[in-house]
Amino acid sequence: MSVEQCKDLLRIIARMLCVKAELISTRLLSKEDKEDMLSGLIPIDSLITHVKVWVSQGMRDYANGSYLRYKE
Repeated sequence: MSVEQCKDLLRIIARMLCVKAELISTRLLSKEDKEDMLSGLIPIDSLITHVKVWVSQGMRDYANGSYLRYKE
């Protein structure tokens, strides 16, 4: 999967779940997660499920090791 395809996928998932794609990229996905996406190692269904759970838990900043809930 290319970088653009990954970004497009995040945008689609974000629209489906009413969240900003940028937040998924910066608060949920680690560097390793992004590399796994590029390599095709993360199934789309799994990614959607993880985003749903992350949203339901307050969009905590897992990517940066923080468990603080997101505040706009």
